Amino acid sequence: MSRIMELPPGWKLVTSPLSLFRRYEFASYAETREFLDRLAVLSEETGLFPDLGFAKTYVNITIAGADGDRLAYAMRAASLAEADMP
Repeated sequence: MSRIMELPPGWKLVTSPLSLFRRYEFASYAETREFLDRLAVLSEETGLFPDLGFAKTYVNITIAGADGDRLAYAMRAASLAEADMP
């Protein structure tokens, strides 16, 4: 079975163009900002810089492609969103 079938909860496979997508919602701008900061560190570590769309209480992430590195990024982003926000 393809690894794509093992997407983290809430992530979607978009077929045209091939990409992974997830929207994360937060209770406050402070939580949103903290998540964005954590994503910036993750991007620096992995060398993957997905498209981000965000506002006061949400972040949309679109990762072009769907290979193993991109799936790993999605899994780590999911973990970051679940981490306790200060």
